[in-house]
Parts: sequence; C-alpha cells; structure tokens
Amino acid sequence: MFSFIMFLAVITTILAFIGFDMITHFSDIVNLIGAVALGVGVFLTFKPNKKKQISLDLDDSENSKLLQESYQKALEDYNYIKGSLKYIRDSELKMHVQDMQKVSLNILQYLQKHPEKIALARRFIDYYQDTVAGLIEKYVEIENTQLNTDSVNDIKERTKNTLYGLSNAYTEQFEKLINDQLLDMDAELKVMENTIKADGFDVKKQDRTQEIKSGFSYRRKNCMHDKPMQRMRWQLKHLPEKFFDSDEVLRKKLIAGGLGILFGGFGAHKFYLGKTFMGIFYLLFSWTGIPFIAGFIEGIRYLLMDKDDFYRKFFDNINRG
Repeated sequence: MFSFIMFLAVITTILAFIGFDMITHFSDIVNLIGAVALGVGVFLTFKPNKKKQISLDLDDSENSKLLQESYQKALEDYNYIKGSLKYIRDSELKMHVQDMQKVSLNILQYLQKHPEKIALARRFIDYYQDTVAGLIEKYVEIENTQLNTDSVNDIKERTKNTLYGLSNAYTEQFEKLINDQLLDMDAELKVMENTIKADGFDVKKQDRTQEIKSGFSYRRKNCMHDKPMQRMRWQLKHLPEKFFDSDEVLRKKLIAGGLGILFGGFGAHKFYLGKTFMGIFYLLFSWTGIPFIAGFIEGIRYLLMDKDDFYRKFFDNINRG
C-alpha cells in the first residue's frame, strides 16, 4: 500500500510538471517546485495513518500492560462507533448514539486520569462498547436494505430499544467508577457542614430576593466569579471529541503552516489537510498569483493557531455528521 501511494505521488509529480510547463509561463524551477508540492500533497493525503497509543501513567508490570491494552481497545471502539454515526439514517437514533458517545468520552477521559480504575471498567470496555459497535454495524446493514417488512421493522425497533437500555448501562458504569470519589466528597462535605454549623453559620442556600430588590444585582456583584465559570463552561463545551496525541497535532500544524507559506499557491497545505477540492482549486488558479498570497496568510494563521483549535477545525468532525 505504501509503495503504491509513493508511485502515485511520483506519477502525479511528473504529470503535474508536464502540465504546468504546457499551460503556465513560469520558469522550469517554479513549475518543478509546484509539481513536487502537488506530489507531496498527494502522498500526505493518501498516506495510511499509523495508530498511536495514548500512554497512561502506569509502571512496566504485566498488569499495567494489560490495562494499557484494555484502554487502547476502548479508544478504538469509541472511534469506530464515532465513524459509524454518519451511516445512521434514523435521526433520533443518531442523536441518541451521540449522547452515548459523550458519556463514553467522559468515561475514557476519567480513565486516562485514573488508569488504576481501568480494571473496574472491564464490563464497559469488553462488553458494552463491543455490543454497541456490533449493533450499530448490523443496524446500518439492515437499514441499507431499504426493506419495509414487519420483520425488518421489528428488528430495527428492538435494536433501538436495546441501545436505549445500554445508554443507562453507560451512565451506571460511570457512576460506579467515581463511587469512591463521591464517598470521599460526601465525607469531606459532612465535616465541613458540621464545622460551619459549629461556628454558628447556616449551610442552607440564602434567599437573595431582597438583595436584588434593593437595587444590587447579585450577578453583577459576583461577576469576578461568574466570568471564570463562563470560561470553564466554554472550555468544557469545546473539549475535543476525539483523543489525540498533542505532539502529533503540533507536528501536523507545523507541516500545514510550512506548506501554506512555501507552496500555498499550489494548494499543498489543502491537500495535506484532506481538503482535496480546495487544493485542486488553488492549483488551477495558481497562475493568477492569488493562491500564493492566500496560502501564505493561511500558513501563518496555522502556525499561530492554538493546538486544540487546529485539531477541532481540521480533524474532529463528530458533530458535523
């Protein structure tokens, strides 16, 4: 596969150079640079991605290796289900699976921070996610038959009901994982409540109606606390939907920026980011010089862009259907 892609990139470079030489008035050096940029773009576009493992904070024992493998399997199942979403035609079911994926994402993020809990999540990893992935695959196959018989509709309806039930299982599994943390917080809160009561204060929520009526906005008075909360909500809302290697995203960002600055006029950065249509568009109008300016500006923007923003814009499409 790799050798075929390399061969395709070389053929593309040769044909592009011949084409540029026939339709443009640039020098041979410029045409060669453009052809090479296009060949590199084709190679990077179709190059198979190597699966990268997310390293957990574990030792080198055999048990830790098993936990790492279990976590990696959970990630692969998560990404498989994510990729299957676009094939589900039933909008209600699609939205429900997306909600399940959000719970699954929260579980995986929690396990990444607390890898010692992976063993407690074995049922979620080995059964729940596997079952959901298998049911979705079979549901899509049945849906693609476009049959409207009673037996087909019955199977589809039962599949949907089973997935609804598994959604509750996801939530219960997550609650079990954080049960120790909830117990610790409960104990701490009881101690704090008793301490506050001992000091003569009330732990119940205060009624601020009178304060608001007196002309003071509680929200305005507490804006210093409200703004950080708003920022935190925004950050939580914009968490990446897919786990990614931070160094890998930085590498892609630097490569895309460099291609945009050096070979943006030929659409090399667009080909690299998988935007083949835009890459061809840049290539076709490279003779005008405008794509070179646009590519240079985009290259600079990529280099200055935050890693999370870059990932969400070019690599995370779970909410785009």
